[in-house]
Amino acid sequence: MKISLLIGTLICLAAPLSAQSARTVKSKKDLSRVDVPLRQLADQAGIKIGTAIMPMLFRQDAQFRDTLAREYNSAESVTMFKLVHPQKDRYNFTEMDQEAAFAREHGMTLFGAPLIYKPASLPDWMHSFFWTQHGLDGVMRDHIETVVRHGGSVFAAWEVVNEPLTTENRPFGTTFATEEYTARAFRYAREANPNAVLVLNQSFGRSGVEPALANRFFDLVAKVKAKGGPIDAAGIEMHLEMPSLRPTYLDEFRDFLDRCHRAGLQVYVTEMDAYQGSPGEIPDPFERQKTVYHDVMAACLASPACKAFYTWGISDAHNMYQSRPRDPRPDAKPLPFDERYGKKPAYYGLEQALQEKLAKKG
Repeated sequence: MKISLLIGTLICLAAPLSAQSARTVKSKKDLSRVDVPLRQLADQAGIKIGTAIMPMLFRQDAQFRDTLAREYNSAESVTMFKLVHPQKDRYNFTEMDQEAAFAREHGMTLFGAPLIYKPASLPDWMHSFFWTQHGLDGVMRDHIETVVRHGGSVFAAWEVVNEPLTTENRPFGTTFATEEYTARAFRYAREANPNAVLVLNQSFGRSGVEPALANRFFDLVAKVKAKGGPIDAAGIEMHLEMPSLRPTYLDEFRDFLDRCHRAGLQVYVTEMDAYQGSPGEIPDPFERQKTVYHDVMAACLASPACKAFYTWGISDAHNMYQSRPRDPRPDAKPLPFDERYGKKPAYYGLEQALQEKLAKKG
């Protein structure tokens, strides 16, 4: 999860909301001949398709809300520690509640993320203590159980721990071993909501799925499960940079899916985007981007483990690459919709993969 994209959009209050309704499709046979929203195809394919909610846009941009409701059956709700638990004895659920009301109104589920993450996601008061194991465990348990219980049933999944292999996640990762704080966090989330899908999320690089990092991830899963941590799903970020994609990137993803299936894990693609490269770097970059989106979605749909697919934003007007503090890419257009919410080739790549899945179902 990239805080730089969200930091300017997180303090907001949502206004009363409405969204245009999707056209009704009478049968699967009609799907290739009418303008059907992605969510309608995804519903029939049995997969969640969603995107991250950017709070400022959620409040101020009617097109963002309309597109969110029309095209997606799920959404990622930012539940960062410092947003929902800004003071030691005070929680703030304003944004969670507004997003939950929107989701219920439009027949969507929410994916809360993250519960435990790096220091930049924490409120100031969390940096003011020298934490003992006992004290930090109590705070972690109270935080997770309070937030997850408040989310209720509309929060169908939770990203319990984010990027444990590539961030130290202080103070959790410096007070406990990684597998220990992760197992505790998952146990507390399960106690708070026995029905939610609990996700361990990790980035695996920008050029594919790094095999060495994948091996470390499955080692961590085994250790956490041995300690009683009820991991339901593996979250895989797919921030792909097309100029550096390995020819094997799709095989690496398929191998990850297969390993998850054999391990009894669901898979959530949690943060999909694809940077098209600098001008002139890749021939026909947006057709190539369409292929990347299609192929990742098709691989997901082909796996019995893959249950959800989230893009990291809706429109190119607001994307991670433009706002990241290191090596920003002002020319980045990595998402399925253009700056005016027009459908790009990448959108039609997702649509094509979903239609192909439904055609196979018959």
